[in-house]
Amino acid sequence: MPGYIFFAFSILFYVGLALQTVSKPASGGDNAMGYGLALAFLGLGFGVSSLALTITLSARGGFYWVGAEAGGRTATVFAAWLCVVMTTFFCALFKSEWHSNDDNTYPQFLHGLAVWHGQLWLPLLWLAACFLSLNTHWQASLSPIALKAPFFAGLAISAVFCGGLAVGHLRDSVRQSEAEWERQQQQKDQWHQQTLDFIASQKPEDPIIGLLVHTNQFQQNDVRQAALTKIKTHPDWETEILLLLKNRNAYREVYYFLDGNKVTRSREFTEALNHSIGWLAETVAYEIKNSNNLQSWSFDSYGISQALRSIDGQFQHQHVDFRPTVRKLTQALKTSPTDDRFKGVKFPVTDEVDAWLNQHK
Repeated sequence: MPGYIFFAFSILFYVGLALQTVSKPASGGDNAMGYGLALAFLGLGFGVSSLALTITLSARGGFYWVGAEAGGRTATVFAAWLCVVMTTFFCALFKSEWHSNDDNTYPQFLHGLAVWHGQLWLPLLWLAACFLSLNTHWQASLSPIALKAPFFAGLAISAVFCGGLAVGHLRDSVRQSEAEWERQQQQKDQWHQQTLDFIASQKPEDPIIGLLVHTNQFQQNDVRQAALTKIKTHPDWETEILLLLKNRNAYREVYYFLDGNKVTRSREFTEALNHSIGWLAETVAYEIKNSNNLQSWSFDSYGISQALRSIDGQFQHQHVDFRPTVRKLTQALKTSPTDDRFKGVKFPVTDEVDAWLNQHK
């Protein structure tokens, strides 16, 4: 009895899909949205009810004629169900929605099967096999070929259709990945050119601070060299940079320059850098306590990594001990936030600072 009930529901949703796809849907507005929702509902209903029918028939041994070996028979039956359901739904979809003519993403035969109403006659082959499997007397009165022909015909056609879907999905994924890569590359190229244009527009009388971030050792070489060239057009550029390092409102930008660019007044820069790290520790502790939007990346742009690399790169042996101020920095990074919402926020740069301290015990 349950098999007949699930078969009736499958027929009901099948008829609904057939009626839904008889006429061409409206191309826009609420009607188009309603058509899409109805198609999704009917397709889901057909899939669920036909799955219940397949399970019921398999449990009762209704598909014994598919094959002698139980495992292979079950796999074949459920593969047929899946392929038929997928083909039925996408034929109904492709009948009204087909955008592959321009890019050839999906094989054209998928659209051809949809145009020839594959959503109508293909599930009938499978439903006919299921209907005959509901009653052992009907099966006994039919030749094996009468049972197997519609079932395996539906399986073969729908399997080829699903193979085409897989190929189309793969092509579409590749196309979207390539388009996204091109978009990102164009954006990077645009930013790169904007940076070069900004550097080129700078004059010796302009503030030097705007160029410093572009001089880091990991910058693109053309950007870095352009920025360094512009910096050195300033008559006393090293003094300007030193004064910025001694300025509590500007010292962090200097870290980017010191990471990879040697200075001649090493002792003065060493003392100023050490003092500025103390300011940095105070700033970090204050912001952790008072921030209303604390994130794990909140201090990634503070130049902490650059400052540590610059110490090791050119200031480590200038008779100044950086360890006490760096300890203050790591303690600041571990400050407990006042706002309970941020109690669990961890800053990845903290591990970097701790690692530096472990290496310089």
